[in-house]
Amino acid sequence: MERKRIDQTNCVLKSGDYVIDSFSDVIIETEVNSCCDILLTNLSDNVSIKLTVSKDSQVTLSSLVENAVNSAKIEIHVKENSYLYSYFADFAKDVFNLKCDIELDEKGATAYCKLASLASSKDLKNIDINVNHNTANTYGKVDNYGVCKDEAKLTFLGTSHILKGSIKSKTQQNAKIMVFDKASNAIAKPILTIDENDIEASHGAVVGKINDEHLFYLTSRGIDENQAKELITLGYLKPILLGFKEEQIKEHISSLIERRM
Repeated sequence: MERKRIDQTNCVLKSGDYVIDSFSDVIIETEVNSCCDILLTNLSDNVSIKLTVSKDSQVTLSSLVENAVNSAKIEIHVKENSYLYSYFADFAKDVFNLKCDIELDEKGATAYCKLASLASSKDLKNIDINVNHNTANTYGKVDNYGVCKDEAKLTFLGTSHILKGSIKSKTQQNAKIMVFDKASNAIAKPILTIDENDIEASHGAVVGKINDEHLFYLTSRGIDENQAKELITLGYLKPILLGFKEEQIKEHISSLIERRM
């Protein structure tokens, strides 16, 4: 599969597969009734991406982060009867700061967001993913999964906001971080802000150490502790691979997990 490179700062996309691999500020809008798959690679500092998913359209937005990013901002607007599927694979070194705002602007707008993050050594990572339900009959779900080890700090933030008038809307937010070491610092703060009745909303946050029973099971079968932790991490973070089409990218993500462990 060959992707078309987006090299303009302001463009309208027809149905197809695309890649953005050199960044400045980018404004993207899809055509009405289109289906687009967009891959973001090599996010750089102070990048700003604005994406509009037009009426009756579907967009898959997948991002792989390997290098330090001090600040990145992504703003996504989802229009009537449209679907956003977003996947963030964060294996950046040293620092990663992401703010992603998803605006569900019209009836039938739906957004699913999945994140996998690995913080090790002395990484400092802050990931803030927000979903705003701006009208009735919208749906949003955010699932953040992280692993924090060594002296790293990993923070998951995010607010799901159902505004006044957004009846019949549904929102979910989950944040789970597995902690390996006593010096690790992990924080999960999902927030619900509800300004309307006749809605459905839920959130959950779990920060806890690696499962001792799983670790014992693996080490009792001849696997050393480091390898056992690597296997557990792979099992925990590997579901993010579902957001990427290319086999070489899936293999690369698996190798990044192994190297960063």
